[in-house]
Amino acid sequence: MKKALILLAVVAGLSACKKEVTKLVDQDKIWTHFELFYDENVDVTYAYATFRFSTEIGTKLMLSDPSTVSADGATMEWNADDAKYETQFTGIRTTADFNWIDLDGNSFTNSIGIRDVSYPAVLPVLSHDDSVNYFMWEGAPLDTNESMRLHIDGVGESDTRIFSIDTLNATTITLDSLKLAQVDSGMVTLHLDKEYTPEMQEQTSKGGLLLGRYRATDHSVLLD
Repeated sequence: MKKALILLAVVAGLSACKKEVTKLVDQDKIWTHFELFYDENVDVTYAYATFRFSTEIGTKLMLSDPSTVSADGATMEWNADDAKYETQFTGIRTTADFNWIDLDGNSFTNSIGIRDVSYPAVLPVLSHDDSVNYFMWEGAPLDTNESMRLHIDGVGESDTRIFSIDTLNATTITLDSLKLAQVDSGMVTLHLDKEYTPEMQEQTSKGGLLLGRYRATDHSVLLD
């Protein structure tokens, strides 16, 4: 077997996470995930790269020297806590080129873009009494490979719920009443993300995922 990556398996347990180093991996059996994420709250664009063995739920991998990964030429650093690579850029970066060079010398370059979104001028008042609530964002309807996610973060420690839609030409997220009922009444924080998942341009036989994500500035609304 050729030179390969050092496997770092992050095994979730009830009380701790354990990292293990295992045997070498065929470079063509690596699944890749590249993400470009702009957070309007802090005016920073984050670039992330995750490598897994074989599939999107496979063991996470740490690159062995001299394999490298970069975003727009900036070397991405290993984050041991999350078992992924990352770097960041001040301000918004609407596109970025990710380049990964494996241990066989193969170079894979993928370009990711992000699409902006914003909140409506008048924010909705959400109500548990309504059979259904709706949230309409400000911006273009959803295009191919786009989706919208609205996180509603309540005052409790475990009452964050996510509502999403990926229907072509959609302009509104429907908030299911049963799920909304799991969020306590009061002022809640809204996190609005627009996601774009184009096809990968260069990949191994195991494929991967490209994700461009834009988060508008958070808002608070009343949930009664």
